[in-house]
Amino acid sequence: MPIDDIVDPVAFSAWWAWTGVALLVAVTVWLVVLFVVTRRRSDEDQVREPLPPATYAAGSDPFVDVRVLCLTKIDEVERAFYAEEIDVRELHLRLSTIVREFAGRRRGIDTSVMTLTDLEHLTGAGRLANLIARYYQPAFARTTQETGVEGLDGARTVVSSW
Repeated sequence: MPIDDIVDPVAFSAWWAWTGVALLVAVTVWLVVLFVVTRRRSDEDQVREPLPPATYAAGSDPFVDVRVLCLTKIDEVERAFYAEEIDVRELHLRLSTIVREFAGRRRGIDTSVMTLTDLEHLTGAGRLANLIARYYQPAFARTTQETGVEGLDGARTVVSSW
């Protein structure tokens, strides 16, 4: 074959074209499935488990059962703290959870996800917001001077008097 002759291009087999198309389709399907599975769901799509309703006792205080439940939880946390099963940080985190649960049951809203600013804007929740603000330092600081007594007393006061 002389060097000056024009040579026709070599034809690729058809399976290379079909392989390319199949790869493009597979990547597209994968991206669509990935988007659908990992998309952020709206609040209507998420099924939230409602807080169990508080049982109302006869008498002047409709929240007596919730108060007793939360005061019992505070007593359990106090026992664990004095038995040195938990430290001051864990004590304040658990107390925060308990008083937020009480506030949520009392107000009928989910206070477990509320920020301190949200709690401060709740009508009638001034003492709760002040208590949660006092819990922040021992709960999130590296070291603290808190003994835990003030936190326990504050939790009992809020649950008993609000």
